[in-house]
Parts: sequence; structure tokens; C-alpha cells
Amino acid sequence: MRSLAMVSLAVLLVVSVICAQATVAETAPKPKLVTTETFLAKLHTGNLSALVRTVASPDNRHEVHPVGRFGKSLVVSLDGQAYGPKLQGIYDGTLTFSPDSRRLAYLAGAPQKGARRSVILDGKEGKQYDEVAMPLMFSPDSRRFAYLAKKGKMWLAVVDGVEMKEYEDVAGPIAFSADGARMAYSAKADGKWFIVTDGQEGEPYDIAAGPVFSSDGKRLAFAARSGTRCFVVVDGQPQKEYDDLSGETLRFSPDGQHLCYAAKRGKSWVIVADGVEGPEYDALSYPVYSPDSARLAYYGARNKKVMVVVDGVDGKPYDQASWLTFSPDSRRVAYLVHFGEKNRVVVDGVEGPEYERAMAPTFSPDSKRLAYLAGNKDKFAVMVDGVATREYDGIFWGTRIVFDAPGRLHTLLRSGPDEDATIVDVQITER
Repeated sequence: MRSLAMVSLAVLLVVSVICAQATVAETAPKPKLVTTETFLAKLHTGNLSALVRTVASPDNRHEVHPVGRFGKSLVVSLDGQAYGPKLQGIYDGTLTFSPDSRRLAYLAGAPQKGARRSVILDGKEGKQYDEVAMPLMFSPDSRRFAYLAKKGKMWLAVVDGVEMKEYEDVAGPIAFSADGARMAYSAKADGKWFIVTDGQEGEPYDIAAGPVFSSDGKRLAFAARSGTRCFVVVDGQPQKEYDDLSGETLRFSPDGQHLCYAAKRGKSWVIVADGVEGPEYDALSYPVYSPDSARLAYYGARNKKVMVVVDGVDGKPYDQASWLTFSPDSRRVAYLVHFGEKNRVVVDGVEGPEYERAMAPTFSPDSKRLAYLAGNKDKFAVMVDGVATREYDGIFWGTRIVFDAPGRLHTLLRSGPDEDATIVDVQITER
């Protein structure tokens, strides 16, 4: 039950897919884009033979990647400067920024099989363990940090550098409340699973997984199974039983007043929102509440096609889709759809142009504009309401659009013959 991702009670068809329902489109004049480029760092991996992941911080103003040196230990490069201790090895894909982009953690260890592992946090190496489960977790306020580790035959949570109680097994990811004051994760003892909340063990079940807190930290929900029946436990109370559940789909609304999840009844899946079942689908994933908590959207699959379901109404079916998002005022919906090898961004039900690659649709703070990254042949441009900047040479893991104001945004891209890390600022004005 120890996994590198949140334990799910269902083998749910997770499609990185979305399609949306048409909403009333908001029109805005075509903008004029003025770009400013700021060199951040040269990218170099030294003598690393394998392709390594270069990671952008959430605010898209920093990048980090491992660097190998001939005859020397590995180091991490943060914005082009050596960061943290010299190490025998770094686990690719573990570089993790805090939500505020000010802290960095990653997993290190020798490349030999069975070598012990340690977590590097804020440039300092922690205690070595036999195994460390991913992901590494910062609290939403970035102040706290936790992970799950194996010591001998036992597993435990390490929270802010302090070892918690040991168990037969544990499972993540670890859930923090928004203010970081509360924490929960799954643990196993005497053959039963339960949720450990703020150090207190809950009721035992055959499976207990996927704890989530409401925004105010006062409510807790998780998925559970006893025998053959599955159910969600909310505020300590078991809900209606189903044939299967996906703990990964548990969501509280931003105001903490609503809860939804995907449940299986016979051969079909339904979204259960506030106890009410929605339409049946072959598979369901990734429910999203609007910022005002009044609307709900998710991905539904039927006959090997996927649609975005908004307010209970199916959108157009597509091969695949992703990046489902509401506007800050909750009135607009955007997402990415896939037609074989081509991609389009759909906003307010209207399909945009085709691209070989597209990603990160993001609304402006006033909800009037939509920006995203798109391009062909491994080139990317920033698109704002159909207007493009010049093309750039690549992206980072975690590259996205960050609006600094309604008329200004930035992103982190690769630029130039050496594909240097470059912060691209875009000023948006009326023509």
C-alpha cells in the first residue's frame, strides 16, 4: 500500500483529457503584445548521460536541474548557481519547489541498488533512510514539509525533520490544511488501514486513503473500504456505499461547503456531489469547482471519447483533453483538446486554431483575457486572445502562464541557440 502517489480505490481510466461545455463568450479587442526578455541562467547538465528534467518554480522565475561533473559528485544548479551539498546521485523527477517558490527539496542517494536515500531541504541533507516515497510535500503556505520514509521494515512520516510513529506501511501523498496547521496521511497496523490526523489514529478499515481537508481545515474527508463495499468518510461519518471509488477525485469546494468524488455503481461511474449522483460514464476524473464554489466541471469518458461536463451538461467529445480551468469570476471555462497529433484550446465553447503542442490556458485576473503557450516543431509562443509573441525554443517542467496584473504576464522559456533559461514578460495593451 506504500505508493509514490495517492492511493486510489479504483483502477479508474485517468485521461489527461478534457472537453468543455459552451458558455457565453466574453469578447475583448485583440491586444497588442510587447515582450521583454530577461536572461536567467545557462542550462548545462555536465556529463550526465541520461536526459534530466529541468524544473520551473511555481512563480516561473527560477529553474533547477542536476549537473554531473567528470570524476566529481553531482550538484544541483539553481538559476545557474551550485546549490546544496555535493552528492553521489540525485533522483530525477524529485526536484520540488514550495508553493511560494522560495524553498527547494529533492531526493538524493548513491546510484547502486539498495543504497540509502536522503532528502535535501533548503540546501541541507537530512537523515538517510532505506526508502523514501514520493511525492515530497510542502504545506500550501510553504512553511511545513513532510515525506514518508522506510526505516528497516517499518514506515513513518517525517514532518519538519521530526520522525512520527512507525507503522507496517504508510501511503501518501500527505495532506496539509491550507494554513499548514493540520496534517493527515494513511497508515497500516495489524493488517488494517486508517487515517492519521494530527498524530491521532482514526477508525480502522480494509483500506483508508486520499485524505483531503476543507479550505478552513475544519473538515476532513477520505475514501474507505470495508469488505467489498466502498464509501467516503466525511467528518467521521461514512456516506453511501458503492462498488468502487476513486480517492484521487475527492474535492472540497473553495468555500468548504461542498464535496464531490467519483463512485462506481455496477459498470458505470458517477460524480457524487453533495450526495447527489450525476450522469453515468465509462470513466471519470479530475473534478474542478469554480472559484465561487457554485459550479462543478469534470472529465467524463464514453465510447473511448472524452468530454468536459460543466454544470451537469456534456461538452463535445474529443480524443483527449487537459488543463481544465475556470476564470477567476467563475463565469468562463477553458481547456485543451487533442485531435490525434493536433491540439486546440477551447474557451467558452469555441475551438481555437490547431497546433502541434499547446498548454497552460490561463485567465487574466479580471477574467477578460485568456493566455496560453502553443507552437509547432518544438517551438512555443505566448498566445493572448489569438495574438502571438515571437517563438521560443522550448519549455521547462512546470512552465506556465503567470499573470502579474490584468495587462501583464510572464512565463519561463528556453531561448537562443543554447536554449538558455529566459523569463519572458508580456505587456498587454489595446490596439
